[in-house]
Amino acid sequence: MTETIKVEVSEELAKRFRKKAMEKYGYKKGAVKKALEGLMEEFSRKGSAEEKPHWDSLVGVIKDDYKGVTSVELQHSIWQIKNDYHNRHKHIR
Repeated sequence: MTETIKVEVSEELAKRFRKKAMEKYGYKKGAVKKALEGLMEEFSRKGSAEEKPHWDSLVGVIKDDYKGVTSVELQHSIWQIKNDYHNRHKHIR
């Protein structure tokens, strides 16, 4: 059994979605349907208890490893690591 769901979205969003769907599933009939079904399936499963992250296990992990470092200092360190990585690998592209 199937059901029809009608929804209005912006023209820009629809064009971008169609393009991505066809890139992934091929430039043929049914690509948009397949992409939407995949997204709907993923979205409807995310609420289940077994897929929820266990946040309690993460509380304090960074704090314990970076005692005395402020959140701003930590953020700057991450940006520096990202920039260093990008600078080392930009010639590969």
